[in-house]
Amino acid sequence: MPAGRIIIFSMKARIVIIVIGLVLIVAAGMGIIAWNSKPQLIDVYPQSGAVNAPATTLMRLVFSHAMNRETVNARLKIEPVIEGTFSWEANILTFTPSKPWPGGKEINLILEAGARASSWLSFPMDGQSWSFTTSKAALAYLWPSYGNADIYSLDPETGEIRQFTHGMGVLDYSTSSDGMVFYFAAGNSQGGTDLYRLDAAKLEDSADSSYQPETLLVCGSAQCRSPAVSYDERYLAYEYIVPTLSGDSSPAQIWMLNLTSLETLSIGQASHETVQPSWSPTGLLAYYDRTNSGYQVINPATQERVQLANQTGQPGAWSTSGEFYLASEIAYIRAAGGTERGISHLIRYDVQNQTTEDMSGENEVEDVEASYSLDGKSIIFARKFLDAEHWTFGRQVWIMNADGSNPHPITDEADYNHYDLAWSRDGSQFAYVRFNQAKLSDPPELWMVNTDGSNAVQLVIGGYSPTWIP
Repeated sequence: MPAGRIIIFSMKARIVIIVIGLVLIVAAGMGIIAWNSKPQLIDVYPQSGAVNAPATTLMRLVFSHAMNRETVNARLKIEPVIEGTFSWEANILTFTPSKPWPGGKEINLILEAGARASSWLSFPMDGQSWSFTTSKAALAYLWPSYGNADIYSLDPETGEIRQFTHGMGVLDYSTSSDGMVFYFAAGNSQGGTDLYRLDAAKLEDSADSSYQPETLLVCGSAQCRSPAVSYDERYLAYEYIVPTLSGDSSPAQIWMLNLTSLETLSIGQASHETVQPSWSPTGLLAYYDRTNSGYQVINPATQERVQLANQTGQPGAWSTSGEFYLASEIAYIRAAGGTERGISHLIRYDVQNQTTEDMSGENEVEDVEASYSLDGKSIIFARKFLDAEHWTFGRQVWIMNADGSNPHPITDEADYNHYDLAWSRDGSQFAYVRFNQAKLSDPPELWMVNTDGSNAVQLVIGGYSPTWIP
């Protein structure tokens, strides 16, 4: 072979070798990049092995890289199966269950292999699994009805009772949306009531019982009462009542406490008597204006206000969507003999569209104390018939669908008045207080019943104001 051809062949071989080497280097580099881009699950909440996680807890997954979200959503399996929604913020996935997790159960989670980062060049994740256990549902309440009350809870399965406050003279309370934090009003040495916060989780962790409720607002001789906390726990609305020189009290006013800055702000008009604050899940505050005879609905962020005309002024209830406000309203009908009879029907207010709907139908009844189940599908309420044939001493517990259909009674105890209705978080039960209208010396009784009316159980004599907590 001529020398020239040998040289050319040798040069071509060197070029091929160089090209192959470059390809291998690039491939190796890309492999390293792909491997370094392989996502990892770096944190989960609730943590694996956690116990007593609240039944309302959200589940969060934190990844090391921005993810191809569809590949994650499709591979996340939850046992037992529960419906919910996925939301993403950067590389954090949050799963919000559509209803509370089953209480006292182990929740198993599996992220199947194959989820990828958003980068086109990455290895898929390996499969992972973990689990946590939810807390059992308990019933919080005030006791006793005949003296200085404190906050307690009861495990309906075991009968175990837990005391949260001690000798504080609690007037009333509400809880955070997850049921883990109590906000309450309790008496002080000046004859007024102050506002407090109690974190049940911190109390649980304090083995030496050193944890004490946190004082949020000192009100002196004034009454700060009916605390209602917003769903995001940014604000606490309450009634503020100042004593006068004559010894009487001034009209109640709705005020709001910023729970971050602890600054206070008057919400209702100074010359109006305003009471009964309640928050919607969407952040709207409703309260009753007795001077204007209507509910005021205010958006604290925009200061926009809507008035819902109402003569009765009974406490109302928000739907779980925040779309409707349900409250009793009085009306008058022509009875036999030409006399007028007052009735009370449940009116559903569409807050945005300013429309109303009578949910009680054509009945001569007194319907009050409506409450939506957490899934928004059902309503419990107290009903008393006013016609001679069906009249009873007390109101009975009824249940109906959220659209007003299929109303039917749960209790049938003519001498007892039923009130303080409270849904369990899974919607299978509710608690209530009953009081003997024919024997007024008897104390109120705290009961629990399944939503089909079965297995009614007396829980606490002298207990009242029930709320379900994790």
